[in-house]
Amino acid sequence: MFLDNLEIIEQASEIHIDLRRKGRLIQDADILIAATAIIHNLTLVYNDSDMPRVEGINLDNWLDVEKN
Repeated sequence: MFLDNLEIIEQASEIHIDLRRKGRLIQDADILIAATAIIHNLTLVYNDSDMPRVEGINLDNWLDVEKN
């Protein structure tokens, strides 16, 4: 993967710093995915305990969506 979008890199850095300060780091790939979703104003469909740690992200848990 070639990551050349400065906005995404900056957002990922902010997410990393925030989570590190809170002592709640997640995997680097998840940080990049979250940053991409935030920059593009996307809703991220997920089912793990890490993504809700990221502030400012729109999330839908696919298991909750399936129940409706």
